[in-house]
Amino acid sequence: MTTGHAGRAARAAGLAAVFAGLTLGLMTAVSPPRAAVAAQEEKKTYPRPSPDQKKEHGLYGASGCQTCHNNLQPKNDPEAKQTYGFEFVRLWENKVWEAHDLHSMAYRNLVTDRTPNNDAKYPTNKTAQRMEDKLRKYKGKDYIVANDTACLACHASTLKPLDAEPYTAWKADSFAPIQEGVGCEMCHGHGSMYSERHKTSRFAKGNAPATKVVDWREYPPEVKHEWGMNNLRDPATAVRTCASCHVGNKAAGRFVTHEMFAAGHPPLPPLDLLAYTREQPRHWGLAGDMPYITRLAEKDEKDKTDKAFVRFHYRQGESFVARRFAESTLAALGATATLGAQLADDAKAKSDGLDFAAFDCYSCHHNLKYPSERQDRGYVGRPGRPLYRPAAFALARLVLDHAGGMKDGAALKGAAEELDRLELELADAFTVKTYGDADKVKAATQKIAAWSEAAGKKLEPVRYTPDEVTKLLTKLTATASEAKKPVGDPEVAQLYLWAIETLYLDLQPKELTEKKVEPVALKTMRGATATSVVTRLRPDTDFYYEQSYDDMGNPSPINKPTTNDAVERRLEKRMDIFNSFRGEPFRKAIEGLTLPK
Repeated sequence: MTTGHAGRAARAAGLAAVFAGLTLGLMTAVSPPRAAVAAQEEKKTYPRPSPDQKKEHGLYGASGCQTCHNNLQPKNDPEAKQTYGFEFVRLWENKVWEAHDLHSMAYRNLVTDRTPNNDAKYPTNKTAQRMEDKLRKYKGKDYIVANDTACLACHASTLKPLDAEPYTAWKADSFAPIQEGVGCEMCHGHGSMYSERHKTSRFAKGNAPATKVVDWREYPPEVKHEWGMNNLRDPATAVRTCASCHVGNKAAGRFVTHEMFAAGHPPLPPLDLLAYTREQPRHWGLAGDMPYITRLAEKDEKDKTDKAFVRFHYRQGESFVARRFAESTLAALGATATLGAQLADDAKAKSDGLDFAAFDCYSCHHNLKYPSERQDRGYVGRPGRPLYRPAAFALARLVLDHAGGMKDGAALKGAAEELDRLELELADAFTVKTYGDADKVKAATQKIAAWSEAAGKKLEPVRYTPDEVTKLLTKLTATASEAKKPVGDPEVAQLYLWAIETLYLDLQPKELTEKKVEPVALKTMRGATATSVVTRLRPDTDFYYEQSYDDMGNPSPINKPTTNDAVERRLEKRMDIFNSFRGEPFRKAIEGLTLPK
C-alpha cells in the first residue's frame, strides 16, 4: 500500500536466507562511549523512592506544576538565578500549554448537554453530542460520553498510573476533574513522587554559572523513571507515550474502535512525532537549545564519553531534530505493529474477526475514480482486500535506506529490503482471508515490532550531520515526487509533507529560525497542495517553531490563544481536503521545492 509496490515481491524473495537470521537481530552492540558511561553509573548510587511513596504514587496536578513552569521571566526568579534552571528547561511551559495546546481542552471536548459535574459550564461539543446520541440507542438511555472510561482514557488525566490502577478497574471517578484536561503528567509521568525530588537544590562550588546544584539533572533516565518521570527526550519513549492515544494501546485501555469512528469520532491521522509536537505547539526547548545540555555534550567530545546522549539523546555536531525524526519514525512503526498484535489477540479471544479499525480506513472509504492513483501505485499482496494502514512503512523504509549508506550505518545495509519482506508477510496475513487471519497477523506484527525496536537501536552509532540531513531530505523529496512510482495514499502524502517541513526547518539558516521567519518555500509548497493534501492538523494555524517568551516576557509571533478553535470546523476542513486527495498536484509541489542553502 506504500509507494513503489511493483517489484517489491521480487526484491524480497531473494532475502529469505538473509532474513532467516534477521540481519538486524534483536541484539545491539553497545558503543564504547556508552559502555564507559554505563560503567560509571554502576559505581554510583542514587536515591530510590520508598515503598510508601510507591504505594501512594499518583497525580500531582497541573496546578502544582504551574508553581515553577508558569514563569514569564524565569531569569528574574531568585531560585532559578541560583540553579540556572532556565538553561535546563524553559520554565514558561504552562503558559504555552494553556494558550495553544489542545490537550488542555481534551476533557471539555466530551461535554454534552447531559454531562454531570460541568460546574464551569463549558459549552456542548457538537461532535461529542452526536456520538452520545447515537451510542445511546444501543448502550442504553443512561449512557454519557463523559462517563465512559474508553473516552476518558485519552481525554482526561488518570489519578493513578496503570501499574497502580489497571484500566480494567477504571471508573468515571478514576480521572481528574474536567479542568485538568490531559495534563502534564499524562506525558511526563505521574508526579507525586518526583514533584519535590526533581527541583530540590543545594549549594555547591565548581558548577558555574550556577551557585546551586539540582542533583536530579544527573540522574540516569531509568532512575528518573523509578520516580515516575518518563524520558521524553528519548524519541522511542516519546512515541510510545504519544502512540498510546494517537495510535492506540489496548494494554493501556486506549483504543478508538470502529464503533466509535462510525458514531462520529474523528479519524486519527498517522503519527509523526515531530509534526505533532510542532503543531501542539512545542512548549519546550530542544536539547541543542538548552545550555546545560550543550555544555555536557561539549565535555563528552573532550572526554570521549556519551553522557549527554545517554541522558538527553543529544550529541555535539549532530542534528537533534533529524535523529529524533529518524528514530521516532521506526518507533511509530513499532507502536502500530504492537497494536496490530493486540487486536489479533483480542480477535482470537472473542472468536471474532479483527476490529475494522485495524484496517486502513482508505481501503474502503475512498472515492471510485478513473484514472486511479491507487491502481497506479499498485498493491502489496492481493488487490481488492482491506489492508493495514501503510503510512508508517513508507517513512521507515526511507529512513533505513538512507541510514544504510551513512558512516557507521553498515548494520543497516539492506534493512529497507528486510522491511519489504516483513511488509509482504503482513500483507499475506491481512489478505489470506477476507478480513485477515488473526494468528498470522499476530505473528507478523510481533515480528515487525521487535524488528523496529532493534533497527532503532542500530541508528545510535550514526551521526546526523548537516550533510547527512541534506542527503536525507533530498532522498525524501525525490521519493515523494517520483512520477514512475506515484504516491497514491493520502496519509503517505501527509507524512512526506510533514517530514519535508521538519528537515527543511532544521537545515535553514539559524538566524531565520531565531527570528521565527515563515519559510517562503514551505509556504509555497503547502499552498500548492492546500486543496489536495492535509498539510496541517489544525487548519489555518501556522506553527513552525517553539512558542516562547523573551527576557521581557513578550510572547513569540503567534500569541493569540488557539484552543478555542472549534473541533467541528477543524474536522470538517481536514476531511474535505483528505477526501479531495490528488497525487499529481502533490508530486509537482514537491518537485518544485527549493531546498534551503
